[in-house]
Amino acid sequence: MPMPKPKKDESHDDFMDRCMGDAAMIEEYEDEKQRYAVCQSQWDNSRKYPVGIERRVVPVEDVELRVTDDDEPKITGYAAKFNKCSVDLGGFTERIKKGAFDEALEKSDIRCLKNHDPNLLLGRTTSGTLRLSINSVGLNFENDMPNTTTGKDTVEEIRRRDITGCSFSFTTLEDDWKYNEDGTVQRTIIKVGELFDVGPVTYPAYPDTTVAARSLDIFKKEHPEIKESRGKKYTCECIECGHTLKTNDHCKDIKCPECGGEMRRKERPGPGRSQEGNSDTDNKPGENETGGAEYIDSERQREIRRGYRKAGRIINRIKQANACEG
Repeated sequence: MPMPKPKKDESHDDFMDRCMGDAAMIEEYEDEKQRYAVCQSQWDNSRKYPVGIERRVVPVEDVELRVTDDDEPKITGYAAKFNKCSVDLGGFTERIKKGAFDEALEKSDIRCLKNHDPNLLLGRTTSGTLRLSINSVGLNFENDMPNTTTGKDTVEEIRRRDITGCSFSFTTLEDDWKYNEDGTVQRTIIKVGELFDVGPVTYPAYPDTTVAARSLDIFKKEHPEIKESRGKKYTCECIECGHTLKTNDHCKDIKCPECGGEMRRKERPGPGRSQEGNSDTDNKPGENETGGAEYIDSERQREIRRGYRKAGRIINRIKQANACEG
């Protein structure tokens, strides 16, 4: 039975009135005291996470989520890995510095939750059913699965590989932002303030980065000179009309403002054109000034340009990985 949940900006009294009068709640909990206690629990659970809560998802390939087939089933995996560069989280990448969780583990009462839902409780550190440890790789967890419908279902779903992702909820006490050489922004989480929960998630692809995005905006406002000092990185030239411009964007990602044609790096001209002129028009097809073969047809030019773009993407990924490891 879906229970009422507090709405954004809803007061305690308004929620309790709505919850106590809910038809499904009245049918399920005829005793008013019991119904009141359940409604109050719903309110308390909704207020467990303070303003500033963040959630991150561990990439499937890093989770190592599995079930151990002991007398009592357990799930184990990594809730986070140190110095691993994240995917683009909306204008920035992120990594967690080793030691970031040390203080948080000492003071936090951490739950193992399925899909971050407090109604789907799987374990808890204070009861000893959830155990967290830190090694050179990251934050590892082991959880004794409860003999409940949620526990049994989760074990089976992990065994079947229907669930492969893992996530954690936290607040940040200290972080650091910087611009990489390619103009992208990287965040390093230095110290976690409090760790609220870890656990398996059904949809691991959508981390909540709202809080970090606000922090990113502050960083950009406080350091506008850093980005501006990098200047315009690329000089682009239109393949069609020869118009040139300087930009921070990759030439392949923009169109010529004059004719709408494709752009390329002027410092590295592509096929069929040199710095001095266009061999496609200056020479007859199949010949250059010395009679040698130089003409490249349009289809071959497109193939070569696609190769340049693919090589550029590979180089950018390598640069991003090196920046995260630095």
